[in-house]
Amino acid sequence: MSPENGAPAPAENLQQTLRKQLGQLVCVGFHGTTLTDPGVRKIIEQAEAGLIGGVIIYRYNIINRVQLTQLLQGIQEATTEFPLFVFVDQEGGKIQRVDSSQGFKETLSAKRVAADLSPKAAQQHYADLGQELQAAGFNFDLAPCVDLDADPSGPAIGQLDRSYGQDVTTVTTYAQTMLEGLGSQGVLGCLKHFPGHGRARGDSHTGLLDITHTWTEAELEPFKQLLSHGVVDAVMTSHLIHQNVDAGTPVTFSCEWLRILREDLGFDGVIVADDLHMGAIIRHYTLQQTVVQGLTAGLDLLMFSNNPLAAQPQGIRHDLNASMATVSTGDWVVADSDLPAKINFEVIAAVAAGHLAEGVINSAYERVIRLKRKLVRLQADTVSLQSELT
Repeated sequence: MSPENGAPAPAENLQQTLRKQLGQLVCVGFHGTTLTDPGVRKIIEQAEAGLIGGVIIYRYNIINRVQLTQLLQGIQEATTEFPLFVFVDQEGGKIQRVDSSQGFKETLSAKRVAADLSPKAAQQHYADLGQELQAAGFNFDLAPCVDLDADPSGPAIGQLDRSYGQDVTTVTTYAQTMLEGLGSQGVLGCLKHFPGHGRARGDSHTGLLDITHTWTEAELEPFKQLLSHGVVDAVMTSHLIHQNVDAGTPVTFSCEWLRILREDLGFDGVIVADDLHMGAIIRHYTLQQTVVQGLTAGLDLLMFSNNPLAAQPQGIRHDLNASMATVSTGDWVVADSDLPAKINFEVIAAVAAGHLAEGVINSAYERVIRLKRKLVRLQADTVSLQSELT
């Protein structure tokens, strides 16, 4: 405190501002299914303390539709300056966190949507999904996947039916129906996995992948076209390496790849990191390296699943029976209920040491808050429309 007037010293003011801004850039998973569970109480405390700006839900957080709705309503009622993003990975088919076993409708895989539904029917399918997600308490779906089905045998995309097809027009058309269907119900969407995961011969859940000899510029086209349509609010990066673009650096931490997204493709929305607890990251980078390199490159949202299976060879998508077991990998602990505070510490220390420019945090914060304000308007419009229809 300043001895003259009791006001915080300039350095303290800066740290307070950075902490406030940084909290909006951090999204984490947690453990628990009810509002009385320790993990849930902790996440609400962190939200109210300004340490997080969003949460991501996994199958181990879900028992049934009623329970999930009560859980998410309680989390959203946390006293925060801005609403929390409540994320879910709900692509459809093999990648869905809510399904008929919990009282929800089944979401079709991208491959089946493109094969069986017209664009108009697909938009209605995704509007129905958006309505269910919104009613349960979600406001952000980490979908659609716009990777080309360039390698049907690929373990991360092709084998899981996550792509709408092999050609750009099909992928772009159906991805847009998902964005518009979700948006009509007050739910945000996110294109993934930039700059294209369809030809990758492996799965970044388990380790870094080199796409130098498999990736083609055609894989950028769905991103380019959808961005030009003005329907994209967020883009997710992948943990892939292209030695001829940014040698040795995964896209998520690459200043050059994110420059391409920002400048060449003209995207000024929110850039979301794919799960930073994937094997591709935690087996090669410390927490400090992860947050500093990610923010420096231009990430806006740092996503940590806090899923114990993140450190395992099978990856986090097989999370139906994930337990609360703690797994250590290097200097990481997964799951870690104190992760938001550790991130805050590392970032403040990096800024103080001159290793991270506060300007990158300011810019990311502005983009995130702009999207949160849009979300509030979108949800208000949805409520208004529903009132008119009833």
